[in-house]
Amino acid sequence: MQSSARCLAFAAAALAAVNSCGPAEPGPLSPQHALETFRVAEGFRVELFAAEPHVVDPVDMAFDEDGGVYVAELLDNPEDPPEGEPPRSRIKYLEDADGDGLVDRHTVFADRLLAVEGIAPWMGGLIATAAPEILYLKDTDGDGRADVRETLYTGFAVANVERRVSNPRLGIDNWFHVANNGYEGEITSPARPGAKPVSVRNREFRFHPLRKQGRVATGNAQFGHDCNDWGHWFVAQNTVHLRHVVVPSGYLERNPFHGVIRAEQDISDHGQPASRVFPISRPQRWRVERTRIRQERYDDTRPGRVELLEGYFTAASGTTVYSGDSFPGPLRGSVFVGEGNGNLVHCDLLAAEGPTYTASRWPRGADFLASTDSWFRPVNFSNAPDGNLYVLDYYRQYLETPVSIPEAVRKRLRMDFRNGDTLGRIYRIVPDGTLDAPRKAQLGRAPSATLAETLAHPNGWHRATAHRLLIERQDETVAPRLREIVRIDGSAAARVRSLWILESLGQLDPELLQAALGDPHPAVRENALRLAEAFLPELAGSILEGASDDHPRVAFQAALGVGWLGQSDRSVAALAGVLSRHPDDRWFHSAVLSAPAEFALPVLEKLLASDPSFAATGPADRRAYVRSVGNVVGARRQSREVERFLNLTAGFAGRGAGAWKVAALSGLGRGLSVEEGRRIGGSVDAAFDRLLGDSSPAVRAAAGGAARHFDLARHFERAVAVASDPQIPDADRILAARILQGSTIDQAAPALRSLLEPGTGTEVQLAAVDALASFGESASAGFFLAAWAGADQVLRNAIAEAMIRRRNRAGAFLDAISDGRIPARDIPAVTRIRLLQHPDDSVRRRAEAELQSASRDRDEVVRTYLPALILDGDPGQGAEVFERECASCHRASAARGRIGPDLSGVNNRSREDLLTSILDPSFSIESPYRNYLLETKDGRFQDGILVAETSATLTLRGETRDITVLKTDIASLRQSEVSLMPEGLEDAVTEQEMANLIAFLRAGL
Repeated sequence: MQSSARCLAFAAAALAAVNSCGPAEPGPLSPQHALETFRVAEGFRVELFAAEPHVVDPVDMAFDEDGGVYVAELLDNPEDPPEGEPPRSRIKYLEDADGDGLVDRHTVFADRLLAVEGIAPWMGGLIATAAPEILYLKDTDGDGRADVRETLYTGFAVANVERRVSNPRLGIDNWFHVANNGYEGEITSPARPGAKPVSVRNREFRFHPLRKQGRVATGNAQFGHDCNDWGHWFVAQNTVHLRHVVVPSGYLERNPFHGVIRAEQDISDHGQPASRVFPISRPQRWRVERTRIRQERYDDTRPGRVELLEGYFTAASGTTVYSGDSFPGPLRGSVFVGEGNGNLVHCDLLAAEGPTYTASRWPRGADFLASTDSWFRPVNFSNAPDGNLYVLDYYRQYLETPVSIPEAVRKRLRMDFRNGDTLGRIYRIVPDGTLDAPRKAQLGRAPSATLAETLAHPNGWHRATAHRLLIERQDETVAPRLREIVRIDGSAAARVRSLWILESLGQLDPELLQAALGDPHPAVRENALRLAEAFLPELAGSILEGASDDHPRVAFQAALGVGWLGQSDRSVAALAGVLSRHPDDRWFHSAVLSAPAEFALPVLEKLLASDPSFAATGPADRRAYVRSVGNVVGARRQSREVERFLNLTAGFAGRGAGAWKVAALSGLGRGLSVEEGRRIGGSVDAAFDRLLGDSSPAVRAAAGGAARHFDLARHFERAVAVASDPQIPDADRILAARILQGSTIDQAAPALRSLLEPGTGTEVQLAAVDALASFGESASAGFFLAAWAGADQVLRNAIAEAMIRRRNRAGAFLDAISDGRIPARDIPAVTRIRLLQHPDDSVRRRAEAELQSASRDRDEVVRTYLPALILDGDPGQGAEVFERECASCHRASAARGRIGPDLSGVNNRSREDLLTSILDPSFSIESPYRNYLLETKDGRFQDGILVAETSATLTLRGETRDITVLKTDIASLRQSEVSLMPEGLEDAVTEQEMANLIAFLRAGL
């Protein structure tokens, strides 16, 4: 968030300048001198391949089928060009005219591309990502410049340049995958104008270049992703340098009630979430300044705390699997990641672990490549025809985004974030003893038969290029040879690729796949299982057999495949068997739960019947599994199924049974809440008798939470008596209030109203509000309004929220404001925001009329509080203000809040910047924390941060709980342009308290 200009004039006087007279910042080095700064792993050397002016700001690189080199140059960084000016980014074709291995000529292939961040060869041209578009570019007249410029897909977010759609990579599955960082977008294709847009919110994107199909993909890559020979994808995201995408695309959409927030695994064995790195460059002055300022604050406020200057990933990018044949064998299949801020390249060796991997640093105790040059910015890599690895060096003075550096430091050092935008380098990493002249490639004119043999080439670039050319040509004459490779010939990598090329040609058959399912290599069996899913039911038996494969990844893929078979005794038994063999692996849990929702309960029942030890030991991962099963069962709302689940839960016994019951009931309650207002039938009284009478208070409370969805008539009369008796312990009265949500308002109201009387415990009162709010009738509005006058602020907040969550009650609430029963000044700030952003037009218009006059001009408020910037602040007292006003939503990373940004790095910000953000929170809103406003068809209003989405549901994160709603129940959904962080903090915080709060924030959370 950038500081408001309205504060700058005052801030210049308010902030004392920090005198800094250190040595001048080092300037750029010539390419030849830069080579002298590298320290590379033993047995390797670094060679220059290209430099300015032939390459500038390189971010991606691609070799065509004949070894021709294209490079994407990102000049639109850190900002897009001003309105009316053309984009600066472009793509060049590079040439080594004299054959010495060094580029000496270039041609601009395409220019005026907005922030082009990825390229890949296709059909004699290039696929290029340039948000909001994915383009196809081709030179058809031989002048070296693209005269074809076709939009393949559009609708991607034009967001922070670091996080736009990028890195198109053709997977072995014949789909192009692009990194999207999960940004929202409705993706359409001009080639298919009638097709439904693809929503990439919280997803990546993939497209099939021949079938003209676009789909979502799992993963969350910021910049750079890649797949290995077996089709496993790896991604990086800033401080998390290596994740494995465990669940492939397509499976998570089958069970709409199993919402998965993340389908990737952090696989580093040397630090999570951020891993150590070992830079040899001197930190830049801005980083030294920022660290010194922070440390001074810590010394004054938090003695003993040390601000680290460097040593961890902060700009991981360019994830690339090395597939060449020049490096020693152990490095083949390793993953390289750039750390641009540390001026180094990191390498990880991969080892299979269950259905995923463990990544180990190589070489140990150091990074693969490091430079003393602080301008060295490795952002991406490319495997090459010569078997070596090429490193793209963005070569700028600053890689960090401006908003990550304190404004005072930016000004004092006069930082120019475009400094170096005429420079750029590409290096080649080669083993010692390698010939100086790179090997050439000539595959463009090779016969298809030759390309088929190339699938076994030791160099992965040749394998991948042959694969691409064969699917481009669609030459069916090569199919017999590919079938031979699968059956009797070729490396495992060749056998896998042959299977997928045959799929592209439409030449796969069940007999061939059956042979591949018996292959000695697990990756061949795994991919054959994926492909067998297109041959159901003929190969159903083979998939079921695969679930008992000894190799975890094969069994995992088979478990995913079983979900396509339909529910039967055999498929249920297969999934139960998988869980019995892998009881504590959450990825196997996820694979089983990805099957259609009707599988969930039968699999659990079969598992517990065949392997009672699964429940007896009850570790946390197993409780998470049973909670998820409960969620699925509840969301399905099949009365007989719910009855079975409750009876199963009530019968849990043995060590850890209480925790299991709580997990099962909490999951069931959450699932049932997806569809509010409709009670579940069935014979559940006996189960609830046992659960509500359980010896564990936690089980009784969880049972009460689920009970509100059932008509438990035999429990209601006692619940009324318990709730009405002030002599009964609060916990029992709270439980009674929850049970009464399943009754009628006429039966429950007298008891619940009594709980709202002054003197009743706060938790009991809140339970009463929750219970009354569950009734859709407008009569509950009168009960809430009657309690308002005697309520404390906590209860008023709860009442106000309950009132506005239903359209009929919101009208009554506004009536009370209009006639003076509730003064506008008493409306909680967050409630005011929600009313003014209400999805119902009539409610919103009335709220604007009643409440807008009470709003204050934010500019004036900020000006009024400017004196707080020159007051001495006490961080200790500021912590008290933070806990009182801010902590419910914002926490440091160690205790993360639910709906507000992590404030761990807020001490980067200047005083005036923080003041503006606190008093005018809607001035700028971080995209991941935008509030979604949702109204259901029955008049319920929900809002929160969007955290999960399936084909059938949306999950919003509120202050206290997650809310999942069926998409079919949604009447409207939109993003709010107003921050949920309330305006009006000036009414609760004095100038001195503001100074204390700012001092606390700048001391570092």
